[in-house]
Amino acid sequence: MARPMKQLPRTDDPLVTFARDLQALRKKAGNPPLAMMAEHSSLSTATLSNAHAGKKLPTWATVNGYVLACGGDPESWSARWESLRLAAADFSGDLCRQALDRWERTGDLAPPNAADEGELRELLKTLLDFNGLSHRTLAREAPGYSHVTYGAVLRGARPLKAKILYQILIGCGVYSLRSQEAWFHLLSSFSWREGVEGGKLLARVDQPQRYAGDLDLKMLKTILERLERSRGMFAADIVSRDVINALRTAYEDMLALLLSSLQRSRVQLPPKLGYAFNRVVGELRNNSVPNPAAIAALVPLAMPFHPRLRTRVVMALKNAGELLRRAEAGELNIREVAGLRLPMRSLGARQAAPTGS
Repeated sequence: MARPMKQLPRTDDPLVTFARDLQALRKKAGNPPLAMMAEHSSLSTATLSNAHAGKKLPTWATVNGYVLACGGDPESWSARWESLRLAAADFSGDLCRQALDRWERTGDLAPPNAADEGELRELLKTLLDFNGLSHRTLAREAPGYSHVTYGAVLRGARPLKAKILYQILIGCGVYSLRSQEAWFHLLSSFSWREGVEGGKLLARVDQPQRYAGDLDLKMLKTILERLERSRGMFAADIVSRDVINALRTAYEDMLALLLSSLQRSRVQLPPKLGYAFNRVVGELRNNSVPNPAAIAALVPLAMPFHPRLRTRVVMALKNAGELLRRAEAGELNIREVAGLRLPMRSLGARQAAPTGS
């Protein structure tokens, strides 16, 4: 039997209200034990318990895992969490808020101008916050340095070196060479020597990595959880119109995110890859499931770093595509549905596709 959740204070504090709603979601799901939720979310029971304690804002990864473990939709919680995160961040002046607004609106992770190195460090802390990364998580995403080193650098206790800056950028999904150049240009205005070192680092970037654009890793991980969760329901033989719609929507959202990354790089793809890009876009617009070989060729370009995460994305897209093709071919036993055909939504604004030269 699950241990009763602690009673939260009667207050209108937004953080407590958020925690109260998490408790209500768990109760609606049948009050599953924290140990069971931990198995489904890969989070510890202590982390899950703290999430609904109302004392501290949990990370997005925690909220995402908690909501999924209770059968909820993390996307419906995202805006509230973002609002609480901004309120709790205590950013210095308007600079970081301006950066967050631009990153969320455009997906371009280049920095605004900073007056000094202290503001540059604040922007980097904001970049971590944008992706929902702690210092420990950053050290896992960018294993060149420990979480202690990253924390000391961001606090100003250790110098901001070009190599450390590069690792922070990669860990935060700043893949675009243009955005990386903008960060190093900003660093050079406070440290000419480190700016030169940054230029040397970027000069050694392999050609395939130059095709990538910036990537919202937090959004990618949320979509990935949706993909894997929907496929899990197929494995449990829970196949219905809602399940297939959820899988198709997550599949399309993941492809749109990756394709938009390649577009934002503003680098012309070589002929074969340009053909693969246009083929995937064309098949999406024609309401068909895109060719898996074309997708497999594009994902490494959109995600040149984080090989484990990239492997999960590739497998999730492959498995989802196979299930969707079987659904369209009528090979699945879909409850309460006859002759199912669920068209994909148009890419809309994503019509300017890079083509081969």
